[in-house]
Amino acid sequence: MPLRPWSRDAVPVATGSEASAFDRAAVERGVPERSLMESAGRAAADLAMRLAPEGPVIVVTGAGHNGGDGVVAARTLAARGRSVRIVAVGARPDPDPLLHGWVVPVRRVDDPADWPADAIPGSAALVIDALLGTGLRGEPRPLQAAAIRAMVAAAEAGVPVLALDVPSGVVADTGACPGPSVRASATLCFGWPKLGALLEPGRARAGRVVAAEIGFPPSDDAFGACLLTPAWAARVRPRRDPVTHKNRVGAVTVVGGGEGMAGAVILAARAALRSGAGFVRIVSDAANREVAQTTLPDAPFVPLDSLDAVDDAIARSGAVVFGPGLGTGEGRETLVERVLAHDRPAVIDADALNLLAEGRPFDVESLIAPRAPRLLTPHPGEMARLLGVSVAEVEADRPDAARRLVARSGATVVLKGTPSLVASAGRPLGLSSLASSDLAVAGMGDVLAGSAGAFLAQGAPACDAAGLALLYGARAAHLTGLGAGLAASDVPEALPRALGEDAAPHTDLPFPWLTLDLDAPR
Repeated sequence: MPLRPWSRDAVPVATGSEASAFDRAAVERGVPERSLMESAGRAAADLAMRLAPEGPVIVVTGAGHNGGDGVVAARTLAARGRSVRIVAVGARPDPDPLLHGWVVPVRRVDDPADWPADAIPGSAALVIDALLGTGLRGEPRPLQAAAIRAMVAAAEAGVPVLALDVPSGVVADTGACPGPSVRASATLCFGWPKLGALLEPGRARAGRVVAAEIGFPPSDDAFGACLLTPAWAARVRPRRDPVTHKNRVGAVTVVGGGEGMAGAVILAARAALRSGAGFVRIVSDAANREVAQTTLPDAPFVPLDSLDAVDDAIARSGAVVFGPGLGTGEGRETLVERVLAHDRPAVIDADALNLLAEGRPFDVESLIAPRAPRLLTPHPGEMARLLGVSVAEVEADRPDAARRLVARSGATVVLKGTPSLVASAGRPLGLSSLASSDLAVAGMGDVLAGSAGAFLAQGAPACDAAGLALLYGARAAHLTGLGAGLAASDVPEALPRALGEDAAPHTDLPFPWLTLDLDAPR
């Protein structure tokens, strides 16, 4: 079964500003602007034919390059015998030279107070949104806002909408929607997916996101983010040598689980085992010994209050997972100091993050330039406490929040959410491509931490370990087939199936120029 998103590897992701700068650079390097526009418009027409094989098409165009892409799409559809009409919002040439002499009806609208009620009829088979593209920075102007509201009304009446690059009204740099915004059935991104189509609330308005190769030169390191895909994961994940033993393939110590919180460490430990760790130890409150050893006899148990034994367990491990179910009560400061004093790669999660946020016994800045990799895995609430800001401020610009915590801590950071983000110094921001609301269930953070710890122990860099844990955990959740009935405890048992899948690039694509196909979020 083919995996989505289809791709060869990690996929570059551009902000609107980066895409515009790259467009200019491509033209300066000799790529004709009209050639790019022709390729983009014809790709849009191809996808429109797939989305709506018959029936009338309405193309809503703006004055800029996005509008030009839409005009080329309209001309291409007309040349193929489709019934097409252009709704030109604002100034476009009359006649439009991009029509190449084809007669396509054009309805021009210049006054937001006089928007024609029948401009986008409910009988249309498809609306193509070529209004604003990546140029929006703030709230749409009144005329564009009127056009957006008309497209929203059409979508609510059941007419599918294909947006070009990003849905109009969505800020391509951030995903913000400062005013009315189109709700698309699908969004066709040119060259690369745009960040605003992948971050909420823009992601919810983009629908299915596909990316088209239209003739751009290689992007190299032009962009500050990338989409982590199954093909990327298959390439970078650690592999076992034919001749090895349990400690060489990754030993993990999971430290957490205050009294009555054994479930968190069990979930993390089970995920570590199922992600390929050869040896997993559980360090937890002595009261949790029976349930831990009964539930997971594979993992030796070390009581939290036996500090010398805790030191020995960590010293013999390739990585530590610290924090699931730990609690923040009396005595935990000593444990934080003791665990983080070891030069072992560490996943710092849950209550260990809360202790750092409170400065008990030291704060997150103390992690700068540690002797071993540190991976912090906050959800938005924990991130807000670590940065000393509100959750609303974190959610308003999640990439910036993740990068700020990297700068403060020197660690790699996973900001959990939809999509989860991986930030690390000197690397593009990584976005998880596999996610759904099915993962919004208690305990998934423990599974993520345990899986990341296993990849760390197997020698993966912290940023790769984080991305691998996100992708394989999400894929395992999907493989259970449980949907909204998923429990975190279901996921570890499906991890071996996810790890065993063939995630090689696929060639059975509906169009040869398609480089990414990302299903709509659910």
